[in-house]
Amino acid sequence: MTRAVLRRFLRHPPGVAGAAIVIALVVGVGVGPILLGLSPTAIDHAVLGYAQPPSARHLLGTDLLGRDVLARALDGGRVSIGIGFTAMLVAVVVGTLYGAISGAAGGIVDAVMMRIVDALFSFPTFFLIITVEALTNQFALGMIVLILGLLSWMGVARLVRAEVLSLRDRDFVEAARALGVSQARLILRHLVPNSLAPVIVAATLAIGDNILAEAGLSYLGLGVQPPTPSWGNMLQDALLPAARNSPWLVLTPGLLIVITLVAFALCGDGLRAAIDVAAEQSAPPAAQSEAA
Repeated sequence: MTRAVLRRFLRHPPGVAGAAIVIALVVGVGVGPILLGLSPTAIDHAVLGYAQPPSARHLLGTDLLGRDVLARALDGGRVSIGIGFTAMLVAVVVGTLYGAISGAAGGIVDAVMMRIVDALFSFPTFFLIITVEALTNQFALGMIVLILGLLSWMGVARLVRAEVLSLRDRDFVEAARALGVSQARLILRHLVPNSLAPVIVAATLAIGDNILAEAGLSYLGLGVQPPTPSWGNMLQDALLPAARNSPWLVLTPGLLIVITLVAFALCGDGLRAAIDVAAEQSAPPAAQSEAA
């Protein structure tokens, strides 16, 4: 199944392009600051007080405090992508366990758990994040990751529940029950591993959503706090009145956010297409003829 998905994915040009961009971004923000050799918080006193345009010394220019924009973009990308990825892991773990328990339990337990998910879906997530951060007055990276993850698991829970409902009456599940396998082991060893295909696609798309949410929070001053750079607070600095004649300050983080979101979306679409085709081809002949 894994090899079939990989083969199908490699035949999906937009997905491959998205994956290549994601890899390039991750490698760039990972080793770029080391190769560049510039601190994102170092101040060039020769240009302090005004934003210097791109030059040989500063390839993407400087901001109003004389800090190198390229160094801040690379280091900020490490923060933004790191937050997006870690928050996705939190959402996937919570959503997968919740959805698996709900689907395996069935009956009134499943109904109540899904009503809770519906209720949480009714809240505007972004404004709920702002409210939580404003009330707790906590803007540390760990708190941002936790809030983003704990407020974005509901979609994963629904996907996993749907998969578990389709799996729990299969022969291998019935055989495990007949052997006396406990409910917890049945969920963790049989149901969850066989429900992960749609979760992988959702996780890929969730990284981009989390990066965008972090950028929005940081732009509003509720996310990553200076002097730690992120693409969101770089945009906040770029839109100060004194920086309005310095388009490179807006274009650098803005384009990086757009490119990253598009890359993860293309990668997610490629994975979805590959997994759907591979699952259809691996289905039993009776199921294939019934689907046809």
